Amino acid sequence: MPYQCPRCGEPVHRGYSAGPGLVEGASRAGLLGILFGIFFSAAFGDFQCKKCGKIAKSEFPPEARTKMRTKMMAMFLLILLVIGAIALAIVSGVVAIGR
Repeated sequence: MPYQCPRCGEPVHRGYSAGPGLVEGASRAGLLGILFGIFFSAAFGDFQCKKCGKIAKSEFPPEARTKMRTKMMAMFLLILLVIGAIALAIVSGVVAIGR
C-alpha cells in the first residue's frame, strides 16, 4: 500500500530520476549504470503527491518514517548484493563485459 500524503491524504509515489533512458546500442556497462540508477532512485528518491508536489520525509508521521527507513535499508542491502554478485561474476570470469 502506498504512503498517504500528510497534507491531503492522497497516495504519494517516489519521484524517479528523469535521467538518460535506454538507447539503442548502449553498452552493457551503460545498461548496468542505468539499472543501478533506477535502484538508487527507487531506494532514496523523494516522495511526490499529484496534488501537493514534493513531500519532505519529515512531514510523514514517525511510524511511516520508520517503515521508509526499513524499506530503504532493505533496498540498499539488495543493491549491495547485486553489485557484489556482478563483481564476483566478472572476477571469476563467468561474465565478460565489453567483449
